[in-house]
Amino acid sequence: MTTVDPEGATPEDPQELRRDLDEARDTLHANRSGAFDVLVIDTGRGDELFALSRTERPHRLVEVIAEGALGYFRAVAVDYDGTLADGEVASDTLTALAEARARGIRVILVTGRILNELRAVFADVEDHIDALVAENGAVLVTSAGVRRLAAPIDSAVSSALSTRGVVHRRGQVLIACSAADEPAALEVIRGLGQDCRLVPNRDQLMILPAGVTKGTGLLEALADLGLSQHNTLGVGDAENDHSLMEVCEVGVAVANAVEAIRAHADVRLDLPDGQGVADLLRGPIVAGRTHVHPRRWQITLGIDDRGEAVTIPASQLNVAVCGGTGTGKSYLTGLMCEELVRLGYAVVVVDPEGDHIGLGELHNVLMTGGEDRRLADPAEVVNLLRNVTVVVDLSHLDFAHQAKYLAGLPAEIEAQRALTGLPQWVVVDEAHAPLGRAGASLGVFNPAVKGYLLVTWRPEDFANEVPAALDVVIALSSPQPSNHLVDLTAAVADMPRAQIAGMLDGPTGRAVLAWRALPHQAVAFTVGARSTPHLRHEHKYEHSGVDREHRFYFRTEADTLTGAVAANLAELEDQLIRCERGVLRHHCPRHDFSHWVTGVFHDEPLATELAAAEAQLSARSPAAIVEQVRLALVAALQARPSSKH
Repeated sequence: MTTVDPEGATPEDPQELRRDLDEARDTLHANRSGAFDVLVIDTGRGDELFALSRTERPHRLVEVIAEGALGYFRAVAVDYDGTLADGEVASDTLTALAEARARGIRVILVTGRILNELRAVFADVEDHIDALVAENGAVLVTSAGVRRLAAPIDSAVSSALSTRGVVHRRGQVLIACSAADEPAALEVIRGLGQDCRLVPNRDQLMILPAGVTKGTGLLEALADLGLSQHNTLGVGDAENDHSLMEVCEVGVAVANAVEAIRAHADVRLDLPDGQGVADLLRGPIVAGRTHVHPRRWQITLGIDDRGEAVTIPASQLNVAVCGGTGTGKSYLTGLMCEELVRLGYAVVVVDPEGDHIGLGELHNVLMTGGEDRRLADPAEVVNLLRNVTVVVDLSHLDFAHQAKYLAGLPAEIEAQRALTGLPQWVVVDEAHAPLGRAGASLGVFNPAVKGYLLVTWRPEDFANEVPAALDVVIALSSPQPSNHLVDLTAAVADMPRAQIAGMLDGPTGRAVLAWRALPHQAVAFTVGARSTPHLRHEHKYEHSGVDREHRFYFRTEADTLTGAVAANLAELEDQLIRCERGVLRHHCPRHDFSHWVTGVFHDEPLATELAAAEAQLSARSPAAIVEQVRLALVAALQARPSSKH
């Protein structure tokens, strides 16, 4: 095992490192993600990330996705009796399972059967699946062995049932009997004061520990495999399959399912048991040609004018959040990320300007980069993604170093998505740069995979293939929406341009949702409230600076360089205090200061204040006016929130 510390040194004795970790267990914890170990250190400023080992990237699966053979889902969880088989598993069903596994789909069998009873009818079961959840969620079988997920039902229950003449079977955890014996079983459980639940399964009845379901067992199996419930299809037929279907991204009922299950399902198959399963595995949902969006997995954006919630599906979409500077793009993006985290999706947030560091306050969100944290390399970032969101703060890097980092991250992300489906979402702020016509990420941008959330104030700079790949555009309102914003929103909504322009003409805090799946139905809404703080470009207001190309170069009245340069707003403030009056006479009539703040920092409120001061000055203004304007400019800069030390 290779270990990597913040300075890149390799300890000579890995065992010594492990002993140190054991001694520091109060402040250190280790996360296991597939074949990749990560050390997470709580420094008091947020978690810092360190790689302990890595594996080769799954390039073969990337090729599988590129060929269109694999879509969004990476696992299928299927019940046995009445679903995978009616008795023995048909040969064509076994062939379909093998085909799916060869394409990278993991198959998890989830059954109410006791293990030895299952093996009596399906002897080589473990040769055809990747994990087995038995006894209705109480027992897990993987390549690592057999593991009980709950304590066995008390033997006193079995004794009491025998006393009443109830024929029953014991598993490693549960007790099974006929559904006709439910009254007697209920009497025994109540009489003994046991914390158990009775679960019907067609003509059978299972006595299980409280809280144990097929759904809880499946979640354990997925965790062991490094997969997510949100990349899983759950297929069932009977009453005990409710929880299995509920925890999965999409619940599927075979044609022979009981009516309650078919009514509950997101997808209802036309064929029964194993025929239906084989058809599903070979069909458009698994291949990614058809997308299913259950109502239980939705994120709320805000409230429309009728007071109703405005929602979009939480997966299998490409979304763009667009708007002018200062209209609330980062705020809305943060709100969407909060919703995704709450629902358990894994997200990578590429944050060039430090707008999203407030998300670090949420459970299951890790921060890397920025002024106060080590920046994990791209391979480290993606290997953290086991139902965890990672915010990659690049605000401490100049433009050139950001571009270099981003040249390596997208390929790592897509390789990990090919293998595990994680992250379900890739959020890219300032997306017009990496996905512009000459963007470094275009080569690995695969819109067919879905799950891109692109944030930009310049949608016109996107490469041609990007707008065509968008399913949803969320456009932020402003008093004068740009022509490009109106054009894009109207195109996705398939509505008249003038109508969209009118909907977008509004105050900050409003937005318009356009979704290709709902043509002619764009909706205006008020953006909802966030639970985490929104911190705008805080890094640039203090010590770090922009790259040379975007710095402010001061000039004299004669339009010659003074030699003074501002790389951030603190330096601009300092230079305004000390510069000659001729410098102000040169720049203010041209509104150079406010234009710089708008173009580089996208801070419209500050730019507006600076522009109001600049408007008072001309090239011939007397010294008194120049000094008044100087004071106004400095006051505006000092009033910004992050100027307070």
